[in-house]
Amino acid sequence: MRTHIEGARERVAREREAVSEKRAAYDRFRTRIESVSPRAAIADGGDTLVSSAGRTGARPIREAFAETVAPTCEDRATMELLGAELGEEIATALATGGVSPPLYRAIGTEVDRRRAELAAMDGALEAEADSLRRARGVVEPVREWMIEENETALSAYGFEGLRERHARLGAFRADCEGLLADRQTDLGRTTGAQGRAGVRQRDLASYLYEGLPIDHPVLVTAVRLEELCRECQRTVRDHLVRRV
Repeated sequence: MRTHIEGARERVAREREAVSEKRAAYDRFRTRIESVSPRAAIADGGDTLVSSAGRTGARPIREAFAETVAPTCEDRATMELLGAELGEEIATALATGGVSPPLYRAIGTEVDRRRAELAAMDGALEAEADSLRRARGVVEPVREWMIEENETALSAYGFEGLRERHARLGAFRADCEGLLADRQTDLGRTTGAQGRAGVRQRDLASYLYEGLPIDHPVLVTAVRLEELCRECQRTVRDHLVRRV
């Protein structure tokens, strides 16, 4: 039977693949736009995005975006995606005229900003995948033990067997409590990329698990498992008392 943690791991894996594809797309886009740099980009004295000095055509940049970044985004018109990805001012400038050196530099700045954001997201997803892996390492042994031991009635155990079972459940409870503390610590972290962007792990988790049956798969699983272990301990203690 799958746990909520397994569903979360699948969601993270899909998101990591999507972010990886988009990072690669932006790298390709950056390479493409470098080949259409305005001739006066270095010496230009203008300071507005639509300056006429040293313009080159906007079409190559729009086409480069459409062929690299756009396929990794939701299904919308290219100019809408340009606005969403690089800002409405840049999208409008690319739609209404040529590319001046200031506009070219602004595009490069925004592309680098998005690359930094995606690098931070990639790092945050890696951290989340690691957190889920560690959580699974705590949860699965408890689940497997519960399933296996549930096949044997408590009446079949002697006093020492019950005592050992009670101790094992106590250790599992401690593991679950440790997992809860570790997970809260993980959610409180912020993952950055070279100091230029940052992703709060708590915000990332809220985004990732929206639409899943529960929005905190690790915390809920750990709490429920700890409660189950506690109930089982209580039942074992009842049997122990009757054996005294």
